Parts: sequence; structure tokens; C-alpha cells
Amino acid sequence: MGIVINQSIRNAIISYTGIILGFISTILLFPNILGAEKFGLTRTMIAIMVIVVQLVSLGLPNSIIKFFPALSEKTSDHKGLYWLFLIPPLFALVLFIVLYSLANNLIFDVYKNSTLLAEYYFYVVPMVVFSTLFGLLNAFIKASFNTVFASFLQDILLRIIVIITLFLFYFDLINFDQFLILFVGNYLLQYVILLVYSFKKGLVNFKFRTSVFDLEMRSNIKKYSFYSFFSGFTMILVGNIDLLMVDVFKGLEQTGVYAIALYVGAVITIPKKSIAKILFPVISMSFQKNDFSNIEKVYKQSSLNMILFGLLIYIGVIANMDNLYSMLPDTFSNGSIVIVIIGLANLFDMVTGANGQIIISSKYFKFDFIASFVLMISAVVLNLILIPKFGLTGAATATATSIFIFNFIKVIYVWTKFKIQPFSLKTGGIILLGLSVLYLSTLIPKLHSIYFDVPVRSLFMAILYMGAVWVFNLSEEVNGIIKGVVKRIKN
Repeated sequence: MGIVINQSIRNAIISYTGIILGFISTILLFPNILGAEKFGLTRTMIAIMVIVVQLVSLGLPNSIIKFFPALSEKTSDHKGLYWLFLIPPLFALVLFIVLYSLANNLIFDVYKNSTLLAEYYFYVVPMVVFSTLFGLLNAFIKASFNTVFASFLQDILLRIIVIITLFLFYFDLINFDQFLILFVGNYLLQYVILLVYSFKKGLVNFKFRTSVFDLEMRSNIKKYSFYSFFSGFTMILVGNIDLLMVDVFKGLEQTGVYAIALYVGAVITIPKKSIAKILFPVISMSFQKNDFSNIEKVYKQSSLNMILFGLLIYIGVIANMDNLYSMLPDTFSNGSIVIVIIGLANLFDMVTGANGQIIISSKYFKFDFIASFVLMISAVVLNLILIPKFGLTGAATATATSIFIFNFIKVIYVWTKFKIQPFSLKTGGIILLGLSVLYLSTLIPKLHSIYFDVPVRSLFMAILYMGAVWVFNLSEEVNGIIKGVVKRIKN
């Protein structure tokens, strides 16, 4: 668990820095500089990209992590295996480009309310290509427990470049066409930098070892990749289908409004993303060694720490909701309920911990296919029913309901098969603490300026919350970190 905490802390630092940069770009700059419609276009392009990337990756990123320990044992030099894993997705990318080019009229008919999407339709193609290459390379180096640098590229460098290009557009140094070219080029830059880093650190080379892919290994990888592909595609689809359907039914402007609220709701999941980046390879290695006690330990500790930090962010967001929307044009004001609903769903996803990683790392990985199928059907059906009737609130409710159902099914399954579950009395204590701190924050008089109110209110909540975590020892890992910091300060 030490390597999990160590890299999770560094990933968390990067992620929280990314939160600040993401807030600056997504909340302050994008809506105010581009406006709701053009901002909605960028969100739709990203939504299409992440769905297609999951399709053309063919489930191989998870397979790389899953089979990396076994493949490493078959060869003294596994660093050239990345290029062999790259071959199937390259064929899939070619097929995507052909089909995407032929389907443009059909897609234009579906998105008839989005004329901007038709104009910049083919900008999605390079985004898909370079994001796919980045994802596969990231999975390969992640399997070697190297997760920090790629996190830096995704969470910090990408956002810094976006902020720079937004300012260039704002001061009329570039037009919107040029802005989108730079926006798309960002994905190329990330891949090139990560590739150079991988060679420099000796994580990748050109020494191919095809012999390790014997008949049994190829069969196992194909089988696992299929189920991993479907479950991964389902999660990506559910995470973006609401945004795409809002675009279809309500147009790009409302997509922009929904995207802001969705982004803020997703900020709550930053702790999960930080921890999950290292959880999968650790759990895979534990299954390889039949170390079930470590799996249970990781399951409980990850759940506790995810909900601890996720709840702190959630109550901070809720307490500053009015301040948040005062920074945005009036067009965006009806998205606040989306933050509340999506935030609650994401908290439940976090408190259920590493159930997904446990299932797909075990011999029962096929069950993830069933759970994912239920998730996909419920998400699509609920969005189709609720968005036309209730608009943005309907989209949020549909997505949240699907997430609740999905995670509930997986928690029950893990408990049934492995006799482990992620909850403890401390989980209840953290939830009670969060509600108490949120209530106490309402007693603070609202300061005249939001630039004073936000930091004062947030700092008060953070100190009260983390102080109680320390006093009641709600997380041994967090208390250990705090003790370490205090010791360094004293020395």
C-alpha cells in the first residue's frame, strides 16, 4: 500500500493543481471568452473523442496493465511490447477515419441544431488519433507504476496551453479557427512529450519480443480485452451520452450550460482519479500473487480516503455555489441543480471504492460486462425519456440514477464473491462530519466580495473538516501524512 499512497499523494498534488487551472480555464475563461455556444462545441468535440477513443482502443489499455506482470516474467526485456499492443488500435483508427468521413451527412442530420459542429466536424479526427496513442502509452508506463508524469501532462500542461490559447483569442491575436487548431494540437503535443519521456526513462524501446505472446497468452488477452472494452466503453458512454443528448435535444448553448455544471460535479472525483491511477496495477499484482488480504486492505483504505477528500470538495462546492455562478454569464445560471445531483452520484461512486478494479482484475471479470450492459441501457433509456421532459435536470437525474445502479450491483457482487466490502464505521463518521461542516458554513455571514468570501469560507471548512479527521483519527493514512508534515516543520 506504500507505493499506492506515495504515488497517490503526488498524483493528488498534480490533480489539485489541475483543479485550480481547470477552474480558471473551464469556469472563468471558456464561458466568458467563447460564450455558451462555442464552449459547447469544444465540450461536444471532447465527448465524441473520448467515446471513439474507447472504441478504437479495443480494451487494450486495461489488458496492458492486467497482463503486464505475466508478460514481464516471460522476457528479460519487456520494453518493446508497447508497439505490439499498438498494432490492433492502428487498424481500428483507419477504420474509424473511413467510417467517420462517410457518416458526416447522417451525423449532421442528428445534430441539426449544431451548425458549428458541422463546420468543425473533422477536427475531431486528430484528437481521436493522438488521444488513443497517448492512452495506450500511458497504460504501458502505468503498468510499471509510473503514473505521475502522464498525470502532469493531462492535468497541468494541457490546461496551461488551453489558458494561453484562450488569452490569445481574447486579445484577437488568433481567430477561432486558429484557436481550435491549437486546441486540437494540444493532444499531439502530449503524446510526443510522453513518448520522448518514455524513451528517456527507459520505459520503452524498439526491441520487440513477439515470443511472449504465445497462443494461450493471445487468447487470454483477446478474451479479457473484449470484456474490458465493453465495460470501459459503457463507462465512457455514460459519462458523455448526457452531454451529447443535450446537444441533440437542446442545442450547443444548453450543452455549454450543462458542461459547466458537469465539470464542477466531476471535480469531486479528483481524489478517485488520483488514487485509481495506481490502484489497478497494485490490485492486478495482488491477484497474481493471490494476496487477498492486500486486496481487502486496498479496497477499504481507498474507499475511505476517496470519500474523505471527495466529500470535502463536494461540501465546498455546495457552500460556494452562489459565488460560482456570480462569475458566469446569466445564461449558465440554471445549471446549479445539475452540480448537486451529479455530485451525489460521484460521491457514491467514490465510496464504493475499487470494486471495478477488483472485478476486472479477477477471474470474474466477465461480470463487469453484465453490469456495464445494465448501466448502458439504463443511461440511454433514462436520458431519452428525461431530457425532453426535464431538460438539464433530466439529464443529470438519468446519469446519476445509472451510476447508483451500476455501483450498487458491483458492491453486492464483490461482497458475494470475495466476502469483502468497502464500508466501515469511519465511513459513516466522515459523512456525518461533512454534513456538520456544511451546516456550520451557512452560519458564516456572506462577505461583500466573492474574492474574500470564497477563500475565507473554504479555508474555514477545510480547517474544521481536516481538524476533525485528525482528532478522531478517521484516516490513518491522512494522519500519517499530517504527522510527517508537522515533524518536518519542527525540524
